[in-house]
Amino acid sequence: MSIPKFIIKRLGLAVFVLLGLSILIFLIARVIPGDPARMALGPRAPEYALENLRKEMNLDKPIYMQYYLWLSDFFTKGYLGKSLITRRHVEQDIIEFFPATLEMVILAAIFLAGMGIGLGILSAQYRNSFTDAIFRVIAYLGIATPSFVWLIIFILLFGYSMPIFPVLGRLTPGVSPPPRITGMYILDGLLTGNLRASWDAFLHLVLPSIALALGGMSQAARIIRSGIVDNINKDYTTLYKAYGFTASLIFMKYLLKTSLIPAISIMGLDIAALFANAFVIEKVINFPGLSNYGMNAILNKDLNAIVGTIMVLGITFASVTIIIDIIVAYLDPRIRLITKESS
Repeated sequence: MSIPKFIIKRLGLAVFVLLGLSILIFLIARVIPGDPARMALGPRAPEYALENLRKEMNLDKPIYMQYYLWLSDFFTKGYLGKSLITRRHVEQDIIEFFPATLEMVILAAIFLAGMGIGLGILSAQYRNSFTDAIFRVIAYLGIATPSFVWLIIFILLFGYSMPIFPVLGRLTPGVSPPPRITGMYILDGLLTGNLRASWDAFLHLVLPSIALALGGMSQAARIIRSGIVDNINKDYTTLYKAYGFTASLIFMKYLLKTSLIPAISIMGLDIAALFANAFVIEKVINFPGLSNYGMNAILNKDLNAIVGTIMVLGITFASVTIIIDIIVAYLDPRIRLITKESS
């Protein structure tokens, strides 16, 4: 199977997975206890107003008909329904809030990959030393401690005890947001020359991004260290040494590349999971992102917003996993050989 055919096959499977996800989350959102019409209009709303809202949301129809109408609106109009919280179309809310979460996740992914690979390499190079022991303790703590706990610790240390970083929102009051191009303040500030807004947005994202990345970073560091240590005494490294290759060349060109393959697969899943992990992070710092929007939708049983948010996260997760599979296929010659032989 060639790489293009592999990508097409994965995209086809992703469509079926996302269709199943839409059915599942549609059903779960509607069996959660509570009347969404009553929660939206309040306890004193008259019965006729509740009935009108239920008809508007198609809640008076069988659930299979509700799903059919929602799915047909999505494919024909790109319409995800109206949010009970914002009173706007859900797709408009997603366009507004998703860039903020994406910006945080991108920065967290950079911290996850950069620090995870760096710590893993250092730990392997100084294996069984005091430095290695420190890195391994940090890795265990990063994996065992939830990201929101790290965020609270960082806020107390670097937001209040030592006020180095801002801790709430996207920008400091008084700093004007840059003109909207992508919705990501750092990038929009750079594109429009508003460096003050870009730098201020970056400072606001440092603590939540590091807290969000710590779990995946620690796991990546452990996997990379384990892979390097396991491969150091393999036959091929001994052969390269016998040929007179320098230790740095063997490490960078052969040993590290082989050891990164399993870590990249795990890091890809961790990066995709950052969107889901951002739910609590955004709630803690009142960050105006899609995860905070989704959390409010769940708490208020905003059906259309719940389904829309979960579907965006599902599409993002599927896209990241496909990209990671392509990267792994490029890095691993064995996978490339299999695809050539089968094509």
